Amino acid sequence: MKKNGFTLIELLATILILALIMIIAVPNVMSTIDKNKQDTYVEDAKKMITLAEYKIRSDTSIPLPTSGNCIIVPLNSLDLSDFNEGPEGGSYDLENSYVLVARNGNSYLYYATIVENYDDSKRGIPLTSRNELNKENARKNVFSNDDLTIVKPTIGSNINGYTVTNIIDS
Repeated sequence: MKKNGFTLIELLATILILALIMIIAVPNVMSTIDKNKQDTYVEDAKKMITLAEYKIRSDTSIPLPTSGNCIIVPLNSLDLSDFNEGPEGGSYDLENSYVLVARNGNSYLYYATIVENYDDSKRGIPLTSRNELNKENARKNVFSNDDLTIVKPTIGSNINGYTVTNIIDS
């Protein structure tokens, strides 16, 4: 008489193999998802810089910064169609996400900070230069909660060694 089915040993061996695969696979998948979220913050910060640069070049009524000074372009003064939702599913902080444009000699320097608020937490990139954002390891600039330093700009304040002379309105 032939019995169909699995023995208890075969079932336990199968469960053990599946558990080992899960122990190895789940952290790798979670790490990959987090890296993708960090990359999204970097790409959104670079996109903010591009939009701010376009706004400044196309709107001649915006006074350009002089040497040692800077202007602030808040996220709420840019085209928000690409910023509906942050990587964590929250919304970007329109007041504390901005681009700083400074003049250094004959060239302009661009810095961005982007902050997402979600589930009573925050995550984003503190004020970081375009050059740093373009580096391969730019995701190291993404911080969460208390590690994320937010500098709220005001006229006359000093940020990164530049005096804020103008904050662009929408």
